[in-house]
Amino acid sequence: MNASISDIIPPNKRRYGGVLPEERQRLRRAKLIEGALEVFGTKGFHATTVREVCVAAHLTERYFYESFKTLPQLFLATYAELRQQLMNLTLTALAQADQTSLGLLEPAMRVFLVFIRDDPRRGRIMLVDSLGVNDEVAAFSGATARDYSALLRQHLHLLVHKDRLDEVNLDLLADGMIGLNVLLAARWMQDGFVEPLDKVVRTNLLPYQGLLALAEAGA
Repeated sequence: MNASISDIIPPNKRRYGGVLPEERQRLRRAKLIEGALEVFGTKGFHATTVREVCVAAHLTERYFYESFKTLPQLFLATYAELRQQLMNLTLTALAQADQTSLGLLEPAMRVFLVFIRDDPRRGRIMLVDSLGVNDEVAAFSGATARDYSALLRQHLHLLVHKDRLDEVNLDLLADGMIGLNVLLAARWMQDGFVEPLDKVVRTNLLPYQGLLALAEAGA
Protein backbone atom coordinates (compact mmCIF):
# COMPACT_ATOMS: atom_id res chain seq x y z
CA MET A 1 0.00 0.00 0.00
CA ASN A 2 1.30 3.46 -0.93
CA ALA A 3 2.12 5.82 1.93
CA SER A 4 0.28 9.13 2.09
CA ILE A 5 2.10 12.47 2.07
CA SER A 6 1.21 12.97 5.74
CA ASP A 7 2.95 9.67 6.55
CA ILE A 8 6.13 10.73 4.73
CA ILE A 9 6.51 14.28 6.14
CA PRO A 10 7.31 14.48 9.88
CA PRO A 11 4.64 16.34 11.92
CA ASN A 12 7.01 19.18 12.78
CA LYS A 13 7.64 19.84 9.06
CA ARG A 14 4.05 19.80 7.81
CA ARG A 15 2.40 22.90 6.41
CA TYR A 16 -0.66 24.32 8.11
CA GLY A 17 -2.64 26.73 5.99
CA GLY A 18 0.23 26.64 3.50
CA VAL A 19 2.76 27.88 6.10
CA LEU A 20 5.79 25.90 7.22
CA PRO A 21 6.45 25.50 10.98
CA GLU A 22 9.61 27.63 10.79
CA GLU A 23 7.64 30.48 9.23
CA ARG A 24 4.88 30.18 11.84
CA GLN A 25 7.49 30.40 14.60
CA ARG A 26 9.05 33.44 12.93
CA LEU A 27 5.64 35.11 12.76
CA ARG A 28 4.96 34.34 16.43
CA ARG A 29 8.36 35.78 17.37
CA ALA A 30 7.53 38.95 15.43
CA LYS A 31 4.19 39.20 17.27
CA LEU A 32 6.00 38.90 20.59
CA ILE A 33 8.30 41.76 19.62
CA GLU A 34 5.28 43.86 18.64
CA GLY A 35 3.69 43.07 21.99
CA ALA A 36 6.94 43.90 23.77
CA LEU A 37 7.11 47.28 22.05
CA GLU A 38 3.68 48.08 23.45
CA VAL A 39 4.27 46.85 27.01
CA PHE A 40 7.93 47.80 27.46
CA GLY A 41 7.30 51.10 25.73
CA THR A 42 4.37 52.09 27.95
CA LYS A 43 4.99 50.42 31.33
CA GLY A 44 8.75 50.08 31.25
CA PHE A 45 10.87 46.93 31.40
CA HIS A 46 10.89 46.51 35.18
CA ALA A 47 7.09 46.71 35.43
CA THR A 48 6.49 44.17 32.65
CA THR A 49 5.64 40.48 32.98
CA VAL A 50 5.77 37.65 30.46
CA ARG A 51 2.00 37.28 30.72
CA GLU A 52 1.41 40.94 29.81
CA VAL A 53 3.60 40.63 26.71
CA CYS A 54 1.77 37.48 25.65
CA VAL A 55 -1.62 39.15 26.11
CA ALA A 56 -0.46 42.07 23.96
CA ALA A 57 0.85 39.63 21.34
CA HIS A 58 -2.34 37.49 21.47
CA LEU A 59 -0.29 34.37 22.20
CA THR A 60 -0.14 31.89 25.05
CA GLU A 61 2.89 31.85 27.33
CA ARG A 62 4.21 28.60 25.89
CA TYR A 63 4.93 30.45 22.65
CA PHE A 64 6.99 33.02 24.55
CA TYR A 65 9.40 30.31 25.68
CA GLU A 66 9.52 28.90 22.17
CA SER A 67 11.50 31.99 21.11
CA PHE A 68 12.89 33.55 24.30
CA LYS A 69 14.19 32.25 27.61
CA THR A 70 13.83 35.48 29.54
CA LEU A 71 12.31 38.96 29.34
CA PRO A 72 15.77 40.56 28.93
CA GLN A 73 16.26 38.43 25.80
CA LEU A 74 12.98 39.74 24.41
CA PHE A 75 13.96 43.30 25.34
CA LEU A 76 17.24 42.88 23.46
CA ALA A 77 15.41 41.55 20.40
CA THR A 78 12.97 44.46 20.54
CA TYR A 79 15.81 46.98 20.85
CA ALA A 80 17.63 45.32 17.94
CA GLU A 81 14.52 45.58 15.76
CA LEU A 82 14.14 49.29 16.55
CA ARG A 83 17.85 49.85 15.95
CA GLN A 84 17.60 48.27 12.51
CA GLN A 85 14.54 50.34 11.61
CA LEU A 86 16.29 53.55 12.66
CA MET A 87 19.52 52.69 10.86
CA ASN A 88 17.63 51.91 7.65
CA LEU A 89 15.82 55.26 7.84
CA THR A 90 19.09 57.07 8.60
CA LEU A 91 20.99 55.52 5.70
CA THR A 92 18.12 56.33 3.33
CA ALA A 93 18.12 59.96 4.50
CA LEU A 94 21.90 60.21 4.13
CA ALA A 95 21.77 58.84 0.59
CA GLN A 96 19.33 61.59 -0.39
CA ALA A 97 21.06 64.42 1.50
CA ASP A 98 23.39 67.18 0.40
CA GLN A 99 26.82 65.50 0.58
CA THR A 100 28.44 68.10 2.83
CA SER A 101 29.26 67.77 6.52
CA LEU A 102 26.32 69.84 7.79
CA GLY A 103 24.13 68.73 4.90
CA LEU A 104 24.44 65.16 6.11
CA LEU A 105 24.01 65.94 9.79
CA GLU A 106 20.67 67.74 9.57
CA PRO A 107 18.62 64.92 7.96
CA ALA A 108 20.23 62.26 10.16
CA MET A 109 19.30 64.20 13.30
CA ARG A 110 15.80 64.86 12.00
CA VAL A 111 15.21 61.16 11.28
CA PHE A 112 16.27 60.23 14.81
CA LEU A 113 14.09 62.87 16.45
CA VAL A 114 11.05 62.04 14.31
CA PHE A 115 11.57 58.33 15.06
CA ILE A 116 11.10 58.83 18.80
CA ARG A 117 8.53 61.62 18.54
CA ASP A 118 6.21 59.66 16.26
CA ASP A 119 6.29 56.68 18.64
CA PRO A 120 7.52 57.55 22.15
CA ARG A 121 7.55 53.84 23.01
CA ARG A 122 10.68 53.60 20.87
CA GLY A 123 12.33 56.38 22.83
CA ARG A 124 11.57 54.80 26.19
CA ILE A 125 13.08 51.49 25.09
CA MET A 126 16.14 52.89 23.33
CA LEU A 127 16.99 55.95 25.42
CA VAL A 128 15.78 55.11 28.92
CA ASP A 129 15.28 51.45 29.79
CA SER A 130 18.13 50.08 27.68
CA LEU A 131 20.63 51.28 30.27
CA GLY A 132 19.01 49.43 33.18
CA VAL A 133 18.08 45.95 31.96
CA ASN A 134 21.37 44.04 32.19
CA ASP A 135 24.98 44.20 31.02
CA GLU A 136 24.21 42.57 27.66
CA VAL A 137 21.57 45.14 26.74
CA ALA A 138 23.75 47.99 27.99
CA ALA A 139 26.62 46.71 25.83
CA PHE A 140 24.34 46.53 22.80
CA SER A 141 23.15 50.07 23.46
CA GLY A 142 26.77 51.21 23.64
CA ALA A 143 27.59 49.41 20.40
CA THR A 144 24.65 51.17 18.72
CA ALA A 145 25.96 54.55 19.84
CA ARG A 146 29.40 53.63 18.47
CA ASP A 147 27.86 52.72 15.12
CA TYR A 148 26.46 56.23 14.86
CA SER A 149 29.74 57.66 16.09
CA ALA A 150 31.46 55.83 13.23
CA LEU A 151 29.07 57.42 10.72
CA LEU A 152 29.78 60.84 12.21
CA ARG A 153 33.53 60.20 12.35
CA GLN A 154 33.62 59.85 8.54
CA HIS A 155 32.76 63.56 8.19
CA LEU A 156 33.88 65.07 11.48
CA HIS A 157 37.37 65.85 10.20
CA LEU A 158 35.73 68.40 7.88
CA LEU A 159 34.51 70.33 10.93
CA VAL A 160 37.94 70.61 12.53
CA HIS A 161 40.65 72.82 11.04
CA LYS A 162 43.38 70.72 9.46
CA ASP A 163 46.06 72.36 11.59
CA ARG A 164 44.31 71.13 14.75
CA LEU A 165 43.65 67.53 13.72
CA ASP A 166 46.77 66.35 15.56
CA GLU A 167 45.61 68.09 18.74
CA VAL A 168 42.26 66.33 19.12
CA ASN A 169 40.98 62.75 19.20
CA LEU A 170 38.22 62.60 16.60
CA ASP A 171 36.96 59.25 17.91
CA LEU A 172 36.39 60.73 21.37
CA LEU A 173 34.89 63.85 19.84
CA ALA A 174 32.46 61.78 17.76
CA ASP A 175 31.41 59.76 20.82
CA GLY A 176 30.89 62.95 22.80
CA MET A 177 28.84 64.62 20.11
CA ILE A 178 26.60 61.55 19.71
CA GLY A 179 26.18 61.48 23.48
CA LEU A 180 25.12 65.12 23.38
CA ASN A 181 22.55 64.37 20.66
CA VAL A 182 21.14 61.42 22.62
CA LEU A 183 20.84 63.37 25.88
CA LEU A 184 19.18 66.28 24.09
CA ALA A 185 16.67 63.90 22.47
CA ALA A 186 15.96 62.19 25.81
CA ARG A 187 15.31 65.53 27.49
CA TRP A 188 12.99 66.57 24.64
CA MET A 189 11.08 63.32 25.05
CA GLN A 190 10.82 63.65 28.84
CA ASP A 191 9.43 67.16 28.38
CA GLY A 192 6.67 65.75 26.18
CA PHE A 193 8.07 66.96 22.82
CA VAL A 194 6.84 70.46 23.61
CA GLU A 195 9.54 72.27 21.64
CA PRO A 196 8.93 72.35 17.86
CA LEU A 197 10.93 69.79 15.91
CA ASP A 198 12.73 72.40 13.79
CA LYS A 199 13.91 74.23 16.90
CA VAL A 200 15.27 71.01 18.38
CA VAL A 201 17.07 70.20 15.14
CA ARG A 202 18.66 73.66 15.07
CA THR A 203 19.70 73.28 18.72
CA ASN A 204 21.25 69.93 17.90
CA LEU A 205 23.18 71.41 14.98
CA LEU A 206 24.57 74.40 16.87
CA PRO A 207 27.72 72.70 18.27
CA TYR A 208 28.55 71.35 14.81
CA GLN A 209 28.06 74.78 13.25
CA GLY A 210 30.39 76.18 15.88
CA LEU A 211 33.07 73.66 14.97
CA LEU A 212 32.67 74.50 11.29
CA ALA A 213 32.91 78.25 11.98
CA LEU A 214 36.15 77.69 13.89
CA ALA A 215 37.54 75.55 11.07
CA GLU A 216 36.66 78.15 8.46
CA ALA A 217 38.25 80.87 10.59
CA GLY A 218 41.43 78.85 10.82
CA ALA A 219 41.11 78.42 14.57
